[in-house]
Amino acid sequence: MATLIQGRPIATKRASMFSRQKRFDTFLIIVLAVISLIVIFPVVYAIFTSFRPRGFGLSRDLFAGGFYLGHYEQLFSTIRFVRQIFNSLVMSLGGAIVTTVVAAMAGYSFARFSFRGRTLLLALFLGVLMLPGLTNLIPLYKIASDLQLRDTYAIMIIVYAAYGVPFGTWVMMGFFKSIPVALEEAAEVDGATPFQAFWRVVLPISAPGLIAVFITNFVYNWNDFLTALVMLSSTAMKTAMVGLFDFQNQLTGNNNELLIAACVLIMLPGIILFVLFRNAFLRGMLEGALKG
Repeated sequence: MATLIQGRPIATKRASMFSRQKRFDTFLIIVLAVISLIVIFPVVYAIFTSFRPRGFGLSRDLFAGGFYLGHYEQLFSTIRFVRQIFNSLVMSLGGAIVTTVVAAMAGYSFARFSFRGRTLLLALFLGVLMLPGLTNLIPLYKIASDLQLRDTYAIMIIVYAAYGVPFGTWVMMGFFKSIPVALEEAAEVDGATPFQAFWRVVLPISAPGLIAVFITNFVYNWNDFLTALVMLSSTAMKTAMVGLFDFQNQLTGNNNELLIAACVLIMLPGIILFVLFRNAFLRGMLEGALKG
């Protein structure tokens, strides 16, 4: 009897705690849902607006004007716009690929080997992350001009890789630390060289980290405006973001629908990449952050 009497307050306390936790979870879900709607609404509104005929752009009715594809047909028939999309793809993909390859090798070295200057190099990488990108533009412009690399794919890929490698290295280092060394030792016992163990064992396991680094850098490169504006001056080499800025200034009359259609096309690659690889991206970022 005494045990039951003493147990009732404990059971009541547990039920109360469970009820409070459930109310908190419900409240948190509602808050996150509201925030998600606030974030998603401008994108949804832009997509609907891009399919409206000219003159219906800022209507409160999402379906005002019907379904119109003329803006997209006009954009795809504009050679300059298509060329700028192509430029952005080449520069963004090139920079992201170089960043991912270099960050994977550097992150593995920092995670597995102890060498003189390791701590200093990590501190320098972290210091580079804290520098405002604007402070590097003048030196980079001078270097690119002296090397006659302005208005080329090469300079943009090199600059984007230089910006992305420090962050990518920290993410990959944290991810490699989460992989047991015993897997590599077992591969070496079976006759694999250290490089083969890295290539055939470690890299496949670290695919989420590689995807996270690649997507992060691709989206950063794709959305870049200031670096591309400084480094690229010819119309044929401009990226989609710089071209969108010029396009906005060149529009005549009230043609918001055409401008918004261009914005929708430009934001699609990042959205598609994240939707396709969101699970691997989130896993890679979380494990890299926790271990790094």
